[in-house]
Amino acid sequence: TWGHMAIPRIGQEVIVVNLDGDPDQPLIIGRAYNRLQLPPYELPRHKTRMTIKSQTHKGEGYNELRFEDEKDQEEIYVHAQKDQNIHVNHDEITFVGNDRSEQVEHDETIAIGNDRKETVGRDEQITIGQDRRHDIGQDDFLIIGRNHTIHTGKDRTEEVGNHRRDKTAANHTMDIGGHLTQRVQGRAELEAGQAIRHRTKVVELQAGELIRLRGPGGTITLDDCGVEIEAVAIRVKGPMVQDRKGAGNVLSLSGDSVFGDPPDDAFYLTFSGDA
Repeated sequence: TWGHMAIPRIGQEVIVVNLDGDPDQPLIIGRAYNRLQLPPYELPRHKTRMTIKSQTHKGEGYNELRFEDEKDQEEIYVHAQKDQNIHVNHDEITFVGNDRSEQVEHDETIAIGNDRKETVGRDEQITIGQDRRHDIGQDDFLIIGRNHTIHTGKDRTEEVGNHRRDKTAANHTMDIGGHLTQRVQGRAELEAGQAIRHRTKVVELQAGELIRLRGPGGTITLDDCGVEIEAVAIRVKGPMVQDRKGAGNVLSLSGDSVFGDPPDDAFYLTFSGDA
């Protein structure tokens, strides 16, 4: 069924006509105001205002749809005493020529069945009082035209399930106030095109099987058999010569000739332990 329905409330004064003059067929064609039932707004102050305003049944409150037609004060006002439901079967378009404000006193839920696109012409600011969580089913792309700054007041945890690749076009600087710990299950490789410099008080290298230092002129190998030095020439320079003896062993150094023409300032060493 269709039509308009407005049932008068108890105490309201109505205008009645009889159908074909029959008092048994009364029709209410309107209502009248009196000193007990005044208009919703003061007259003639609000003479440009049109409204549909209904009172809550057996309670305090009202629902209202109001139109204001005063020049430069035009307004459409909607008041719902409790809930408001809007159902649109197809498209909905909202145009706001100036500012828009929205305030939700409790929770808000938005469900979108397909895609969503949001465009902000200038700046965007989001303030969250407590937690924020993002759940993304597949990929996430972030493109920033200029700078990107992240400030974390306490801890930060990042977990990557597969590969990770960082690329910096210019310099990369890290400032760590405490300690740095790195654990690699497989191999760790560091390659620098120019130089690698470490500045610290103590350097300790520890390997379970082998340490090998290799350069253009030789190799130093440390393994469970001892220390092996392979080089074109070994140069020892210093103001003092000291002998050191271990437990039952004496370290002796002697120079041996080799084939070829060695440099003038080079000598060759062999190491032997004597019990």
